Amino acid sequence: MKTKETKCFYCKLPYGGDSWIEAIIPDKIWIEISPYNNQGGILCISCMAERLKKLGYDNVPVWICGTEPFKVQVGDPNDNIELLRNYNNKS
Repeated sequence: MKTKETKCFYCKLPYGGDSWIEAIIPDKIWIEISPYNNQGGILCISCMAERLKKLGYDNVPVWICGTEPFKVQVGDPNDNIELLRNYNNKS
């Protein structure tokens, strides 16, 4: 018996696949963009961004959760340019 694969409601990107980035936004905003008014459904980070832009949102806080192979960094990437340079020099 084939199980139903969970996917992004709009673009159908498979949840948990190699391209999936686990992103969490504040509940109050999620309710406004969720596919079923917070009664289920998931959105990938790209579709979340598209819906947020359509509703006029900007600078929405997002939490990125342990998405391999990335290591989550906090702050403005421009503030961490030395970190990026040092990483590039390791290769």
